[in-house]
Amino acid sequence: MEKITYRMATAMDAAFVALVVAEAVGGALMERVCKGHKTDRDRALLKQLTAVCRRDDTLYSWRHTRLAVNAGGQPVGALVAYVGEGYRERRARTFALLEEFVTFDVDRMDDETRDGEYYLDSLAVLPPWRGRGIARRLLACAQADAARMGRPAILACAPGNTGAKHLYESLGFGEEGHMFIFGEDYLRMVSSSIISS
Repeated sequence: MEKITYRMATAMDAAFVALVVAEAVGGALMERVCKGHKTDRDRALLKQLTAVCRRDDTLYSWRHTRLAVNAGGQPVGALVAYVGEGYRERRARTFALLEEFVTFDVDRMDDETRDGEYYLDSLAVLPPWRGRGIARRLLACAQADAARMGRPAILACAPGNTGAKHLYESLGFGEEGHMFIFGEDYLRMVSSSIISS
């Protein structure tokens, strides 16, 4: 099995970060990209999202991203995670920049995270690299980051995504209510070490 290494993203990785975010919130885009079947809308979204990911002041900034990289140095997966402080300002800025693609009422969204938390926002692995423990390792790295900061690790899980929910639970996340985001109800999950303390 090919060795995977993990590193923090750089500004040069913004296009890959954009692909990860688009996959996490829109689904199936990575599959189309890997097969060379991008639509014009996919291209436009990725272009605008790449610009958002290049910035320092958005939710999806490259500065908040850890990459999984193959032996050839190519990113194969990533997790965007950030502290809760300043969330509302970054969310407003992020979705204003993506206004053309937003199909939900941002003002009706619950806050995904709060001050004092470490939010694991967008996670995705390229289809040919799935099933190798990459997502698990990215999540474990983020949990370790949260622990070093003395913050709970928080994430959202679509209730119907049983595979992701099982992965999160196997890493010690448990349900802590619901949140309405992106026009849908999601489970709010927190590291069990925080729940039991």
